[in-house]
Amino acid sequence: MAPVITRVAADQWHALEDDLVVGRGDTMRRADGRLFISIDAWHDAVFDRLAAAMLAELPAPLYTMVDADDPDTTSNWRRAGFAAHRRERQYLVVGEAQTTAQPPAGVTFTGGEGVFRAEVEGAEVGVIQILPLMRGDGTPRIARIVSIEVRADQRRRGIGRALLVHALDAMHACGFGIASTDVDETDTAAILLLEGVGARRASNSLELIWQK
Repeated sequence: MAPVITRVAADQWHALEDDLVVGRGDTMRRADGRLFISIDAWHDAVFDRLAAAMLAELPAPLYTMVDADDPDTTSNWRRAGFAAHRRERQYLVVGEAQTTAQPPAGVTFTGGEGVFRAEVEGAEVGVIQILPLMRGDGTPRIARIVSIEVRADQRRRGIGRALLVHALDAMHACGFGIASTDVDETDTAAILLLEGVGARRASNSLELIWQK
């Protein structure tokens, strides 16, 4: 008997067989406004039915992330109509930044509690956002680097590197032993910046997109 697909919440679907949950689907809207979808199912047939039900109710475009080295999961999403969008690398920084870096003359650092800024004469020229990821008990586990931005006319001065070192050391002082971030594998500048402070690649991810 085919599983019954039920939308149990605005962002959650269940697949039921004889009142047993055999698959779950979820959505999450990221800070950049993009809607991501995930499915956890016992069998490919359950995955397909969940995907069909969710795609029928959700707006395009939709995104999902898979392990780039997991062909079976990738095949499931491709069967549902998703296509490769971009590849990402996950980087981890364990402990404090493994280097020191001083800001250029005239640049000062401000902020804290997850948002660190570089300023020149009071004007923002760079910003890093780092958010805590929580365990099930609500205790911070690791910090996630959400974004690193330096104003175009202030690049190639070492501001990004010095600001990143400052932010990582501040988060480490607050008890975060690990910081993680995802980087588009074509973003050479960001990759060099992260590896320059001791970040190590942990995994490769493939972002997929679905458009009607």
